[in-house]
Amino acid sequence: MITYEEIEKLRSSLAPDDSVLSVYLRVPADQAEVRALSRRAINLMMGAAARTPGQLRDEDAQQVLRTVAAQASDRLDTTLGIFVSGQLGLNQVVPLPAGLPERAVLAVRPHVRPLLAALQRHPDHRIVIIDHRRAWLLAVAGDRVETVATIPADRMPRDGFGGWFLEPSHGLERVTELTAHLYQDAAAILDRQARYGGSQPIVIGGYADSVTHLLALLPRAVLTSYAGGFAADPHELTLASARQLAAPVLAHWAERRERQLVQELTTPAQGVRVAIGLDDSLAAVNTGDADLLLIPDDPIVPGFHCERCDVLTRTSDGCCDWGAASRPVADLLEEMTTRLQHEGEQVVSARTLPCEAVARLR
Repeated sequence: MITYEEIEKLRSSLAPDDSVLSVYLRVPADQAEVRALSRRAINLMMGAAARTPGQLRDEDAQQVLRTVAAQASDRLDTTLGIFVSGQLGLNQVVPLPAGLPERAVLAVRPHVRPLLAALQRHPDHRIVIIDHRRAWLLAVAGDRVETVATIPADRMPRDGFGGWFLEPSHGLERVTELTAHLYQDAAAILDRQARYGGSQPIVIGGYADSVTHLLALLPRAVLTSYAGGFAADPHELTLASARQLAAPVLAHWAERRERQLVQELTTPAQGVRVAIGLDDSLAAVNTGDADLLLIPDDPIVPGFHCERCDVLTRTSDGCCDWGAASRPVADLLEEMTTRLQHEGEQVVSARTLPCEAVARLR
């Protein structure tokens, strides 16, 4: 998986024309079906070339095919994000979870909406493993999982700190003089993490009665980040198996939150101001009135960007300058996403959305 920082670095690659090729290709779980991938990649790139004539460079297309041939067999049941521009010296491959929509896009920068959707649905998170005598706190970031704390501590504490041993590199406050009670200590450290270490989702696993006991002691701030739990014998778990058991719990939590947000914004409560539909959402983004944008996964919506007044429009003459400095953009949803995120606002991608876009207004 990729991080938000790496996405920003990728998004900063800017070409003078629509020559940056982004390809998202699903690799099947069956090795026998991998042979058909090159043909699918060609079809996707031909579609992109038809939408953006004259911009697909043969050497870039060939690089994509070489990447597919070299990596697909080792990446079964994933989605490959491939970003190529000979003009910029760009050649990057990002393995992603399966299930993202396939596409190829030619634009001035890499097309990153599917990358953002993947991070939204597979966020960094914490896993607590607990039994009657011991608890472990695991940090999961992308493909990495590690133990960041145990209670009682696995090793002698440093500098007089006791209880949970916390690595400062994880941004969690060290806790001193915790009580000897396992569940109270566990609840206390999770409470401090929620208040000082961020609001990452939490999955709790272990003996069923231990999970229930810990849940009963968690404060409200922690419960809002609780994604769900799983039953397992902690003594038979490894870091990898804990992450594997937590993955479907986290996926269900992310999908539930996504559906809830769609419901809230498409049928807003009294006092919640929204712009429903692409045209109204575009207007809200252009005027800086949107603080959250909800967009669908699948469609790619071509449009225009006026380089004089900085307005995004569906048509070339849709701005106040009547298109005097408008240039085509491959995907308005991508441009809207980039603009809002650079303003520090939130963008959520939805698998099912009954319209082209919804913006929540300030």
